[in-house]
Amino acid sequence: MPKRKRSSKKEGGVQGGVGLDTKSKDTTLAGNGGEKWSKSKKKRMRAKLAKQHNQIKSGQQHDAGIDDGQMKQRRKKQLATNDHQAVHHHQRAPNKETEHRQISTSIRAKSALQQSFLARLSGSRFRELNEDLYTTTSDIAFKRFSENPELFDEYHEGFRKQVSQWPVNPVDVILRWIRKKGKQSTEKRLTIADFGCGDAKLAQKLASGDGISRSGGDRSKGRKSKRKGDDDDGGNAGRGDTKECNYKVHSFDLVSNGNPWITPCDMSNVPLESDTVDIGVFCLALMGTNIADFVREAHRVLRPDGVLKIAEVRSRFEATAEQGDDGSGKSGDGRGRGGSSRKRTDDRLLNDFIDTMVELGFQCTQKDRSTKMFILMEFAKTGEKPSDEATFTAKPCIYKRR
Repeated sequence: MPKRKRSSKKEGGVQGGVGLDTKSKDTTLAGNGGEKWSKSKKKRMRAKLAKQHNQIKSGQQHDAGIDDGQMKQRRKKQLATNDHQAVHHHQRAPNKETEHRQISTSIRAKSALQQSFLARLSGSRFRELNEDLYTTTSDIAFKRFSENPELFDEYHEGFRKQVSQWPVNPVDVILRWIRKKGKQSTEKRLTIADFGCGDAKLAQKLASGDGISRSGGDRSKGRKSKRKGDDDDGGNAGRGDTKECNYKVHSFDLVSNGNPWITPCDMSNVPLESDTVDIGVFCLALMGTNIADFVREAHRVLRPDGVLKIAEVRSRFEATAEQGDDGSGKSGDGRGRGGSSRKRTDDRLLNDFIDTMVELGFQCTQKDRSTKMFILMEFAKTGEKPSDEATFTAKPCIYKRR
């Protein structure tokens, strides 16, 4: 049997020690024990070797057109890219154990101690802002809150926590009083100005129970809300008619922060025309050292028969003193006659406030001390022009520091 001739590189296209005899009918794999290839395998191998040969040839031609400096620069850039990708992958792709630990840490609930610390920080911030509002003028407060509107949210977050601890909210008391007024009024609609409205709860609660026109930061014309089944004496369009809304509320505070019910402004200069309001409300809003300016502005916007409703913390207008049984104060032993003493309420500051209100064109028609924490007062316009010299500053409502 004649010996088979081995194929050369040119004839067989040797690549990596593999040779093909393209002339012999019994094509074998060189150096592989004489194993025979099928025709289909031979075809695939020829195509593969031809493709590899073409790739090597094209690479050599491309490299021939690039000088050594460019080749070195390309290789250096490629190495730097590979190193950066390796480091980036190491930093961004932690193992499963690390990733699980990070997820567990992020969703872990705060402990009771952490929650207590956060609550104290929030309360401390509220007390600081509260003291600033009581001890500065309204124009300074308006400028500060306008430049830092996040302070408004911080203050009212703490204020809401305080309200949640009160036995009664004066906003609810004033709300019931206004609804009673609305039923007794012969007017089609009552216009209300809420000075220092906070979250505008008065307007929103009126809207949820009665028809209301809203005047807020968007300066909209107002909207009508209907409640099905209301009686005619409520003034609501509950029977499909087109009656005008029962209330129109203007809510004013230092900042609106996106609340459409609120118009931001200084309480001593509100954007209302004169003699256009039926009811003015100051609910825990006589904050600042220029209270007389607030009252003068309320006098300007109220109609001649308008009413001003004020709710404040009693301690701002009242003082408590020890009184002996003889009514002359403490006796020589400091306990009063017979060793007994009782507390009495000192109304001198409250009387000063009412006298100042007379100078500002208001007459007190009612005082309500039925609640332990708050005093509610009702004032009517007297027709007298407010004095420009009248001033008054109540005691600031400053919470104890802890």
